[in-house]
Amino acid sequence: MKIKSHLLPSGLRLPGIVMVIAGIVLLMAKYKFNYKPDFLNIKFLAMYIYYIEAKSFVVISHQMIGEIAGILLLGGLFLVAFTEEKADNESFGALRLQAFMLTAYLNLGYLFLSVLFFYGFGFVGAVTVFMVFWLVCYIAVFRYLLFRSARTRR
Repeated sequence: MKIKSHLLPSGLRLPGIVMVIAGIVLLMAKYKFNYKPDFLNIKFLAMYIYYIEAKSFVVISHQMIGEIAGILLLGGLFLVAFTEEKADNESFGALRLQAFMLTAYLNLGYLFLSVLFFYGFGFVGAVTVFMVFWLVCYIAVFRYLLFRSARTRR
């Protein structure tokens, strides 16, 4: 019996890679070169904000380059991680599951170390990195398992 695949079409991998690169470029522009274009300074309704004091449901003006970069980066990594391979077969499902399990172990290790060594806003930063880390980790582990599997079949 064939199991239904919930993977995205393989043609979405290239747009995912482009989105990842665009997200990285925007993050570097913001944090390395302090690039903050005026047209991305947008007013919107914030459900909750906490800088100096906590506020709920207020209209704020905010520079959105970081949020746009994060959406591009996370969306692109999602596309890269969850698109099927061009020559996908049933054995890849087992490799994906193995990659998921190894990624879970690595990510729990990362979170345990973060709880032990990061405090206050440092921990918030570590958890923010975690959003990207698990996808990058999964992609790297799955690619490694594919490479190793291809070498053993020769």
